Amino acid sequence: MRFKQRIRQNYKTRSVNKKDFGFLVIAFLVFCSFFLASCSTPIAGAQYRQIVIATGSPFELGLVTELGKAFEKEHKCAVRYVKTPTGPGLDLGRNGLTHITMGHNHEATAEFVKEGHAARRIDLMHNYTIIIGPANDPAKIAGLTDLKEAHKRISDAKSKYLSRGDGGGMHMVELKVWKDIGFNPADKDWYEVSKAFMLESMLNSDKNGQYHMLDSTTWAMHKSKCKNSKLLVKGPPNEYEMCLVNPEKHPNLRYNQDLAEKFYDFLISDKGQKSIANFGVEKYGEPLYHPDAIKSSK
Repeated sequence: MRFKQRIRQNYKTRSVNKKDFGFLVIAFLVFCSFFLASCSTPIAGAQYRQIVIATGSPFELGLVTELGKAFEKEHKCAVRYVKTPTGPGLDLGRNGLTHITMGHNHEATAEFVKEGHAARRIDLMHNYTIIIGPANDPAKIAGLTDLKEAHKRISDAKSKYLSRGDGGGMHMVELKVWKDIGFNPADKDWYEVSKAFMLESMLNSDKNGQYHMLDSTTWAMHKSKCKNSKLLVKGPPNEYEMCLVNPEKHPNLRYNQDLAEKFYDFLISDKGQKSIANFGVEKYGEPLYHPDAIKSSK
């Protein structure tokens, strides 16, 4: 009932456009996660001890699931996840529908903190922003590290490019790059928008011979699925920030807030940061994420 009242309050004064509809879908999935938890959790009593984490690639690629399983075992609880880009994930926090957000756009997170929605915020980890593209590299960007120069060459060459276009952290980085070089590609026939998540977008760009910007972890884990693309540009760190949503602003989150705080503390502890550093190394032969909360973690 509280969920329905909250949605009515937020939307009763205006029509629902596409952005609102997308948020409503995500919010509905959060609601469903609570319902399903009460029906099928494998841990006795855990349906009453659960928290929700909103994040994107760290869930899609399995990191937060691995961390969550370790936490569930120790605390006899359930950790639920909503796979969402950075912007919509912060909107879930603004509406009190998640306990913790993990995203990778500093400006968007800073605004979230400024609005009072975060009780705590920390730099959690990073990977790298990369650009992949056709092996013949028509825009000649191979070896560059400057995202602006790479995008300028792509636009000058009118080479095919695939944008996420989903309001996520990587999409926000891309929009800033285009703005900084004074170019708007939106109406160009070589520029396409996927409206899909990181992995699906990467595979589509490979299939269609397009340049695409993504994070280094997605590429490291799934590059074997790409038959036509190469890693061409390794850019700056792609930094993930974690926020504990403020229960003073969202009183409904006070229920199980102790668990949310413990999960937050676990991720920034020496044990949690080492788990982040070691994730996938044995299988893929390289670090996939680099811990930032404790710089000395190995």
